[in-house]
Amino acid sequence: MSKKKNYAPRFARSVRGGLRPQGGNRDVWWRKRFISWLEEMHLGARLGRGRNYAQQGQVREMIVMPGEITATVQGADAEPYQLSAKMPVLDAEKVWLILHDMPICAAQVAARSLPVSLNEALLQHDLHLFPETRQDMQFHCTCKDWTRPCKHLLAALCLFTDAIATDPLLLLRFRGIVFPEEAPNLSPQTLSTEQILRLHPTPDAASVPRRLGTLPYWRGTEDFRKTLESAYHRAHLKAITATDTPVDLRFAEDAPLE
Repeated sequence: MSKKKNYAPRFARSVRGGLRPQGGNRDVWWRKRFISWLEEMHLGARLGRGRNYAQQGQVREMIVMPGEITATVQGADAEPYQLSAKMPVLDAEKVWLILHDMPICAAQVAARSLPVSLNEALLQHDLHLFPETRQDMQFHCTCKDWTRPCKHLLAALCLFTDAIATDPLLLLRFRGIVFPEEAPNLSPQTLSTEQILRLHPTPDAASVPRRLGTLPYWRGTEDFRKTLESAYHRAHLKAITATDTPVDLRFAEDAPLE
């Protein structure tokens, strides 16, 4: 009788500066819908391991493109794994026509919300925003695991799922619907003193970070907005110290009514 082989456990190498989810509303329906698709594949412990990888920052890089998510995930080997998840894009022309006929819905999408009415309208035109089965998406990973999706792919998909909770435009980008970004004005500008003061944070040093909102993910173990608030607070104190006379640094809408 042959003896049972014992394999030494393999642990993922720790990553410094890996991508981590930054919270957001985890109860939004589109995140739950994507999570349901992952759970319906009955992946068992693999899904849990992939989720742990995402939370621990094992995803080194992730790029969301129309029809494809590419990522670099650090596993137990010295060389990180290269992976991709592909899905055919939607007919962008049809989607834009649907949004044109639903101006309120289009405004909600532009404001980084995803109304259920849009998904219902897409389904009426046989356009599926979310994958329905495992076969709807093509998986590739350079790891030796023969199952797909492996835990490395699931780590990237879990990170993506948390990211779209904060910014659903990432989901639309993956499905081939890319909203144009307004080009910044790079020409030299002269601002009045009043305009310059409006750019400064309020005395609580949290107004500007709050307006920026929550990032889908970033490199760091700390909360991004709290870190930024702390930096703004320190800069605010130094600005006050360097000023000979007190200056009101509040936004106009934050100042009390007279």
